[in-house]
Amino acid sequence: MRRWSFWLWLAALAVPVSVLISLQIDLSAGPSIGGGGYDLGPFIYSWLLMLTTGTWTVCTFIAALAYRDKEARKKALILTAIGCLTFLIALQVYGRKLS
Repeated sequence: MRRWSFWLWLAALAVPVSVLISLQIDLSAGPSIGGGGYDLGPFIYSWLLMLTTGTWTVCTFIAALAYRDKEARKKALILTAIGCLTFLIALQVYGRKLS
């Protein structure tokens, strides 16, 4: 795994995660338009965040199993650890919005 490949894998995680987290930040203090009082955005974005980080982590683990080079395997396992950590932090922060 080359250096640019490692950073490409990280970008493939960082971009969707940052977009999904930024979509969950609610800057409006008032009620929603239409007065429905319910918003499915946080629920859907939280599930998408969990699915994205989980799928990315599984893909990096499969890539780690597929690499024959020890250095590439080590980098892929580092990416897997980053993905697991990201998943656990996202689950801790947004877990209450999953139901």
